[in-house]
Amino acid sequence: MSKMETPPELEEQPLDPEVEKVRRKMVRLLAVSIGIMFIGVMAVLVAIVYRISETDEAEVAMPSSGDTIFPAEGAVATAEATLPDGFTVSTVSLDGSRILFFGTSGEGASMAYVFDIVEDRIVAEISIGQ
Repeated sequence: MSKMETPPELEEQPLDPEVEKVRRKMVRLLAVSIGIMFIGVMAVLVAIVYRISETDEAEVAMPSSGDTIFPAEGAVATAEATLPDGFTVSTVSLDGSRILFFGTSGEGASMAYVFDIVEDRIVAEISIGQ
């Protein structure tokens, strides 16, 4: 069997030194670009994992109506909100573990007090002007 030979024009010729410089620069640019893209993708993935784990911990820390704020079934929760003397309550509103008392003070000014059941104290005193 005879050996097939490739024609001389199809054989790989060495590159011109200027073309070789350009090729090396392009390969270097490609490597740097891939590295930057890899670092960016890893940063995004780390941020996503951080946000997911942060959300889970925040949900665990929040009091729920089943365990922290209210006692077991059949028991009664007790708390005492001490409002200033002369304060007349006109509206009460509940939001989670906080109760808003809206009314007028002894001097006739509109006031609002926010009482937190979990902390068992008034957390905000709001004066409402006309």
